[in-house]
Amino acid sequence: MASVAGSRIIWLGLLVSTLLAGIPARFGGVAAAGTIDCAVNVCLFSQEGVGSNSVSGTNQGIFVSPAWATLPTGAEWISYGQTGCNDFNAVTGLCAQTGPVATTITGSPTAIFYQTFTVTNLLDTGTLDVWADDTAGVYLDDVTTGVDTLLMAPNGTLGSNCANAPISCTQNGDAQIPLSLGPGTYTLVIDAYQLVGGSPFGVGYYGVLTNSPEPASYLLMGLGLAGLGTLLRRRKRG
Repeated sequence: MASVAGSRIIWLGLLVSTLLAGIPARFGGVAAAGTIDCAVNVCLFSQEGVGSNSVSGTNQGIFVSPAWATLPTGAEWISYGQTGCNDFNAVTGLCAQTGPVATTITGSPTAIFYQTFTVTNLLDTGTLDVWADDTAGVYLDDVTTGVDTLLMAPNGTLGSNCANAPISCTQNGDAQIPLSLGPGTYTLVIDAYQLVGGSPFGVGYYGVLTNSPEPASYLLMGLGLAGLGTLLRRRKRG
């Protein structure tokens, strides 16, 4: 009887180990993969001093136009300089004319914004939200392979304050772009366009990527649960 009981204890221990190995780390399991190379899994955020641009090199936080969306905590509207709503006139409802000259989405971008980040997990997924005044095109450059992927094309049709649909500057005018990335280094590239010369100009973006467990983790967890159920049934019959 002692040997039988001992074998059952060993068997139970193996099942528990298999079950724990199959539980993703975010559910309290054993973390077998690395972590995303950014703070608190927030990999992509527009913020002063984060990333760079094609005009001044350094991204600056800017004064927000009343028409612009309120960005999630941790992100802010940025530009290459003070091109935001530097002086709002409450009577006219307009901002001081401090923005760049006009261009079109078939011409050169007003400014290009970059942020490079690294993924070390086998698979990270999340959503990237992008706003722009007046509009923008979004690309993802795989630094390792050199492949540049268009994620969202710019919208050249104007609304009352910026583009009339994503990508635009309004609260619901953001592009919501799903991302699913394996290990590697990537550069987010945002081609921003000022369609109305002299008006406020800027971009904002916010993305959260989290580790998605590979299917093998769920398989291990399923096997562990199935084995534990079988053992419990045998004990009841005994």
